[in-house]
Amino acid sequence: MNLSNKIAQEIRDLIAHGVLSPGEHLRQNQLADQFKVSRVPIREALTLLAAEGIVVHDPNRGSEVARISSDEARQLYKLRRWIEADLIATIEWPNDRQEAAIKALFARSDASLHAGKRAQWQADLRAARLAIFQLSPQTTLLREALRLWTLTDGYRAILPLPRGDPALLPQHALLLALTRRDRAALIAAYQQERDLIESDLLGVLEMQGR
Repeated sequence: MNLSNKIAQEIRDLIAHGVLSPGEHLRQNQLADQFKVSRVPIREALTLLAAEGIVVHDPNRGSEVARISSDEARQLYKLRRWIEADLIATIEWPNDRQEAAIKALFARSDASLHAGKRAQWQADLRAARLAIFQLSPQTTLLREALRLWTLTDGYRAILPLPRGDPALLPQHALLLALTRRDRAALIAAYQQERDLIESDLLGVLEMQGR
């Protein structure tokens, strides 16, 4: 990974973890100082992010983190449902090694949540979900799903951390269905998790007047 791509990924992470907020101005000089590089790779990184829709560039105002709205959220999550539901419906059941790795990722996610480590929890849960989606042979759909994940990072950053016993969270129904090789339950668990996340998100956006 070259320097500009590395910086672009770090900026994505800052947005995903809520360090950089929607609408926040991205000053090249400040970013160059922060990453201890020249403005050239910063400019290249911002160009990459603008092409992805994560950053918006205005010739007069410069670059800023893309703003979020309930209307955009509905459209992006609708696309995610279409693609991810197809991936879930076509996964191949994991072998023992794959299943153990997925269980370990969910366990790590639970530990991060219990410790209140939001950034680590998000990263661990993302890795666990990715490991499940990677069981599908539909690699083109998977690439598009990952692109949409990036576009919705800013939305996830505004959601509160789940409360209560991590073992009772909806993603554990997903894991249980996977281990039982129950495709109908797997699809139902996926839809339940999506319903909950989208409902919470739209509620937050409505309260914020977006």
